[in-house]
Amino acid sequence: MPEKVSSIRRLTKFYGERFSSLERVIQPLAAQGLDTEHLRASDIYTRSLDCQNLGSYAMLDVLASVASEYGTLGSEDKVLDVGCGLGGPGRFLVDRFGCSMVGIDLVPLRTEIAQALTEKTGLRAKISYRVGDATDLPFDDASFAQAWMLDVSMHIRDKKALFGEIARVLQPGGLMVMHEQLAPLPKLLLPITRQTPWIAPSLPQLIRYVDEAGLRVLTWRDTTPRILEYFQQIKASMQSAPSTADQGVPSALAIVDGYIETFSNLGGRTGILTARRGGCDKRPRG
Repeated sequence: MPEKVSSIRRLTKFYGERFSSLERVIQPLAAQGLDTEHLRASDIYTRSLDCQNLGSYAMLDVLASVASEYGTLGSEDKVLDVGCGLGGPGRFLVDRFGCSMVGIDLVPLRTEIAQALTEKTGLRAKISYRVGDATDLPFDDASFAQAWMLDVSMHIRDKKALFGEIARVLQPGGLMVMHEQLAPLPKLLLPITRQTPWIAPSLPQLIRYVDEAGLRVLTWRDTTPRILEYFQQIKASMQSAPSTADQGVPSALAIVDGYIETFSNLGGRTGILTARRGGCDKRPRG
């Protein structure tokens, strides 16, 4: 329990203070002349302002395409967004497929911002948020058609409980869609891994955790080239921006350089894993 409390505090400090600001989402939209009280979800997520997953909005399109190979979401389906952050991926799914969504996150500030953005986009009837622990989900068995988890499991030490809970709340035949970075994590990434829990498994370990939870792995698709390009674009934007040394850009740039080196020269990998809760043998089309 003390270890879990420490992890929660570190995650709250890291994401709550550095990556959670309603103003940082709204200000660029206002500067472009949008009515920030009456937005479309796509006004925000297509600009990646509320998408803090690796690869941002472009990766959401890839994930949706992969997931749709195993069945398309509809208006009757409910999806769980594990580690929902500011809610961009969830609003993307609701906007794209007409499903309903429940987002859960450990950091209260992030669910508050997600709720505020959802209300501004008129999706309040379709989306709700809860503060909660992914290893002890506050939902009934078989509540969701799909569960999405984007670059979140690496922050959770108890993988057995995490995937066990996801399997429990999925309906029979329900789909888990996740994107993740794999181990090993090189020393170049120590500046970030020291600040927040970072327990990334190897691919065989990840598959074993998923299998042992009663989820049948359907596919693993490597996304490393896309994520490498994503960080290269971030680096280019940092270097072309006006001088912002007071905002800590040198340390941020060092972290981005660490990711680039990891994915280009040190064997670091990222990918999409899909798995289905037992009892269904549906195969992807094509």
